[in-house]
Amino acid sequence: MKKQGWAALMIAGLLPLSVHASSIEGTLEGETYEWFVLNGGQDSSAAYVETGEQMDITIMGFIDPDSRDAREALSMHLRIEDGELVDAQVIQLISSAATPPFYTSEGGSVDVSISHFEQQGRLLHIAGHIQGSMALQNSMDAVQDPDEEIMINVHFDVEAYRAEF
Repeated sequence: MKKQGWAALMIAGLLPLSVHASSIEGTLEGETYEWFVLNGGQDSSAAYVETGEQMDITIMGFIDPDSRDAREALSMHLRIEDGELVDAQVIQLISSAATPPFYTSEGGSVDVSISHFEQQGRLLHIAGHIQGSMALQNSMDAVQDPDEEIMINVHFDVEAYRAEF
């Protein structure tokens, strides 16, 4: 559907004004990638948990928009306290499992910045930028290898849903 079609539906009141398509786009080692956040409320691949003034946000982007295959997925964990980013971890999976080998921001040099942060009820809209180098980790016991790095330059604009237990 063209953008004009979406605008017509919003004007007609058939779609809420907050409709937003999550996106994670950028480059790894200069190669362009797009990762898809699978939305579906509680089954979303972007979720957050609130504990007092702290918010833990987990975002998983997949290469295939119709599958949760972890191969080449990009995973982010962001911790926000009092509205400020206090911790960020980024992992790019190599295999179809969430176990090493993978590239990680730990042992690398990655900067994460937040450009938009807005919570409305159960929905959180967060956007930002990830840039730097991620180190290869070959096993859970191994130290990250800074000699085997990949460069990451990614923008994300995502809606995350509050996880409820």
